[in-house]
Amino acid sequence: MIFQASNLYKKFPRSRFELKVPEVNLGEGTITGVVGENGNGKTTLLNIIAGELAADGQMAYFGESKTGDLDWPDIKLKIAFIPQRIPRWYGSLIQNLKLKAGMENIEANSIDTYVDEILEFLGLMDYKHLKWTEISTGYRLRFELARVLIGKPNLLVLDEPLANLDINTQQKFLSDLKNILRDKSYPTAVILSSQQLHEIETVSDHMIFLQQGKTIFSGSVNDLKDDNGSHVFEIQVEPGDKERLVSYLQASELHHGFNGEYVQVHMDDIESDNDLLKALIAEDISIKYYRNISKSTKRLFAS
Repeated sequence: MIFQASNLYKKFPRSRFELKVPEVNLGEGTITGVVGENGNGKTTLLNIIAGELAADGQMAYFGESKTGDLDWPDIKLKIAFIPQRIPRWYGSLIQNLKLKAGMENIEANSIDTYVDEILEFLGLMDYKHLKWTEISTGYRLRFELARVLIGKPNLLVLDEPLANLDINTQQKFLSDLKNILRDKSYPTAVILSSQQLHEIETVSDHMIFLQQGKTIFSGSVNDLKDDNGSHVFEIQVEPGDKERLVSYLQASELHHGFNGEYVQVHMDDIESDNDLLKALIAEDISIKYYRNISKSTKRLFAS
């Protein structure tokens, strides 16, 4: 096990915010997604795991015992933490990466080959001689990933890495993470936070949903289910049809709620995921978006 924690607790007296997480387990070769609305404790949890913030509770890194004091100097060498706001680099990108390799005690005659292997792995060779100001936000993130990989970390902690990235860049970065876990010769686990629920759920082995500092759900999305086994559908209709949609749901006695512009509908006995969709089309209601979120943490957001 790369990381284990139990009864994590952090209180901020000024804001009165409390984070209470009963358990976190990050296994080798796994990706764990941390989701929830802003201000609910995602960044706090990641900072605690990365060793950037002290907290109460028991933690064990890389198979160590959960008892006793942690050897933070040694542990921090094996953790790579990428915050949401990446510090700016100065000089060329390749110069920074070679400097990092030197600091990681890579043999001088091996630095060029070692760094080039990482750049090739991440598809960054064509950009290595550029400067920080000459590349996009997406490439800055990938170069930061290249920089931290030089140290062969066993734990990657990423705070909102998909923020401000277009959908194609998001997909490429997540693909990079999967490839890292698959191809690297040393044991690694990844934990990351994001508002991009669908993208994170697609790649994550485990999800943690935080609400007001508490763990509402922790597990595989396949384990996510309503207490009464109902299915949950999320719908968005043309503005002119929203009132008719609500009227239909009320007349059909279907439990529903609202999440911004979306309507979440709970149904018990269905033969197909398309039953509700077919019924709405028959009512001539114009559908812009329709999705079964029964196996998505999105159903946990307040409705």
